[in-house]
Amino acid sequence: MLDTSAEAARVQALVHKNMGADARFRIACEMSEVFRRVALDRVRKQHPGLTESQCAAQLVWELYRVRIPS
Repeated sequence: MLDTSAEAARVQALVHKNMGADARFRIACEMSEVFRRVALDRVRKQHPGLTESQCAAQLVWELYRVRIPS
């Protein structure tokens, strides 16, 4: 991490280490949800004529190169 001091990174690693697996999993899920919302917002702005289903399909295409019916 280029924007984090070595001390801050050390403290963050210690905090994560001391969390239980369930807390780390919950944080990962929350981060995934935030990413998904931000990514869908970007797709909506780039393709304003698409429906929500089409936006989701477009995001899947961009991330995984898999076409799904929308």
